[in-house]
Amino acid sequence: MAWVFNLDAEDELSRGGPHTPTKVAQARVESLLPSLRALLEPGDELLWPSTEPVKSARIGRAWCPTPWACDQMRRAGLEIPPAPSPEVLRRVNHRKFAHDLGQALPAAAFVTTEAELLTLLATKPAASVEGNWLMKRPLGYAGRGRRKIASADLSAADRTWINGALRTGDGLQVEPFVVRELDCGLHGFVEADGSLKLGEPTLSSIDASGTWLFTEKASPITLLQAEREALTAAATGSAQALTAAGYFGPFGIDAFRWRDPQGEVGFQPRCELNARYSMGWAIGMN
Repeated sequence: MAWVFNLDAEDELSRGGPHTPTKVAQARVESLLPSLRALLEPGDELLWPSTEPVKSARIGRAWCPTPWACDQMRRAGLEIPPAPSPEVLRRVNHRKFAHDLGQALPAAAFVTTEAELLTLLATKPAASVEGNWLMKRPLGYAGRGRRKIASADLSAADRTWINGALRTGDGLQVEPFVVRELDCGLHGFVEADGSLKLGEPTLSSIDASGTWLFTEKASPITLLQAEREALTAAATGSAQALTAAGYFGPFGIDAFRWRDPQGEVGFQPRCELNARYSMGWAIGMN
């Protein structure tokens, strides 16, 4: 197996058309190679990013089988495994897909116009910290495409960011900004016939920008039984929705425990749905 680690897949799916990874994106992948190698089995090779030719691998595998990733495998003379269409990949990795499966954060919404956004921001949910909100572009990764705003005081920079985000017509995921006490996830693999294999819950370390740092298995002490059950239900429901949408392959959901300003604790069992491999996938599945 020869791997293409196209961690910028959401950039390609967002823009459509021809794609070339930026130097910044390639440098980021190269910096993460020590962690990414957990996905490799004995004998697996690296196709991209790499300057070395593939030696013995005959089959390719991609972080996400986008057209660019499949083209890299084709150029290397590798067999390309069956994969969902680019249209399906875009739909199931779009944040509206996960949002439509259900939200556990009070007042969270997916908006497509500035009028919808301003109406939402005026509600000032009790769960948010100081009335702040977190906006997310529909196809983002590693903390990219996010912006924290204060509903009562939109700056000129906020409005520029909002207008740019909504101009494409893809919308925005908007959530009350809450204090996250624990980040976790659950990974799986769904076959084309809908059969599902789930791994074990994981804990993730995420920095303030939303960028992944490391993943480890979750212990029964750290993650409560009710949270494990909520994770499993969310992952199972996600797999069923992915199958119905025509997706098959690896996936993972991100979740978190949070606390509101009144001290009440809540659990968001699916804040993200990634229909591809992810940094913690190998840890959760092995």
